[in-house]
Parts: sequence; C-alpha cells; structure tokens
Amino acid sequence: MSFDSHEQSLALGQPIRLYQFSRGVVRWSYNTSDRDITWNNQIFRAVRGGIIDSGIIQSGDPESDQLTITAPADLEVAKLFRGVPPSDEISLVIYDMHWGDAEALASWMGSIVGVNWPKVDASSITCLSDEAGMEQPGLTDTFSRTCLAVLGDPWCGVDLNSYQVLAPIQGISGATVSAGAAAAYPDGYFTGGFAEWSIGDGNYDRRHIERHQGSDLDMLAGTSGMPTSGVLRIYPGCDFMITTCDSKFGNKDRFRGEPQLQGESPYDGNQVW
Repeated sequence: MSFDSHEQSLALGQPIRLYQFSRGVVRWSYNTSDRDITWNNQIFRAVRGGIIDSGIIQSGDPESDQLTITAPADLEVAKLFRGVPPSDEISLVIYDMHWGDAEALASWMGSIVGVNWPKVDASSITCLSDEAGMEQPGLTDTFSRTCLAVLGDPWCGVDLNSYQVLAPIQGISGATVSAGAAAAYPDGYFTGGFAEWSIGDGNYDRRHIERHQGSDLDMLAGTSGMPTSGVLRIYPGCDFMITTCDSKFGNKDRFRGEPQLQGESPYDGNQVW
C-alpha cells in the first residue's frame, strides 16, 4: 500500500515518525517505534524510553509554532546542548511513514533553538521551522561611522583563511586560554576575533575572543568544552573603523561605513546643519 492509502484507511495505518538531526555530515537518526528502522539506506534507531513530539502546528505564525520533542535525558543530540550550545546549527527533518511501507513523507524541516531538562530523566528539545527563520528581519544598511559588514563575509571581502594562526594550547585557566603563538602579535590583535577547534568529521566548535593580551586569550562564554591540549585556529578581530580596515586588512575600498559622517544629528532641532 502507498502512504496515502495507509493514511486514508480506517484500520490499516501504523504511523511512525522519523527524526533526522544533522550537523554538517554528522547525523543522529531516531524513530518513534520500538525497533530500528532502515529507510533510504539510513538506520533510524529506536530510543529506549521513547521519543515523541508536540505535533506539527501551522497557525500562520511560524515564530509561535514551536515543535517540542520529548526524549530521554541522555539522547546524544540533546547532550550537545549541556553547557555552551554548539557553534553550528543543528538541523532537523521529520519524516512520516507507516510500518511495512517503504514510502516516507518529509513533513517538517527546521532546527534546534534550545534544549532543557525538565526532569532528571527527560530532555525537552525546542525547534523552529525554516519558515520562522525566513520571516526574521534582515540587516539594514544605515549611516554610521563604523563598518556594517561582518569581518570575512562577502560584503567585507576579507579572506580570513589568509589570517588564520595555528596556536598550540599551552594551558587553560578559567575563561583564559594561553597560546604562545598569540604573543607574536600586538596586544588586541585577536580581540573581537574567534578561536576554533576540530570536533571531528570536518566540524568545528568556536568561541569569540573577548580580549587578547600577550599569549592570553579571554574567551567569551568561557572555555567549557574546549580541549585542554591540541591546536586552536585563531583569527583576528576588527573594531569596524576605517583606520583598522586599512592598516590591518588593506580593505578600505570595501569599507561599508561613513567615516566622515558629521557628529551632529539633523534631527536635534538646530536649523543650521
């Protein structure tokens, strides 16, 4: 029977929901039945203790149509959010199918926005659909003395790979990482930048650098989850001023600010501006 036939029948439907979480090439796949299911050459594992969601809602307001998945506290994808959340988005695709049928329907797509643990043995995974992300307002250019681009993005045009510095970790104390390679650069060179380290399968976790002095890098949000040894890839920061854009990156021709903007507002009541 086809998926539609199972859906329309009075007694033959045996619905199963498949959850496919992914981060880059890494995937975590689960299903709501009591046994593992292979579909599309992937194994969707049965979850001991069960996995269930609050149901797909389409009210017309994507922001309020949150999907909440309840699962055991030790679910692998939920444990990623203990402490500091992952640096990259964890996406989710939900498929619906029926037992014994090879056809599955993609019924929901989105990503995880947060995880909490309401009980000792349970986790609650909150997700928003891709549609909710599309409805968020984008950035708008305004008149400002500072640049409006993000360092390294297409608007900026700086290739951060050419500024990457490999920095072996010498020690970690609280929120501070000591890396001798950073001492070869002027104090503040990496302030506002970020550090990243490999977590396997081509994925990296990141922390923003709040302050750089000598060999010390103070990490925004702390060092939880960072390796105690190994090599970091660290990148410089930018204060978005044209002098820095020119002297540090040689990129003033793509500066997206108004450095000569007057310090007076045309709306301050002064008739002569």
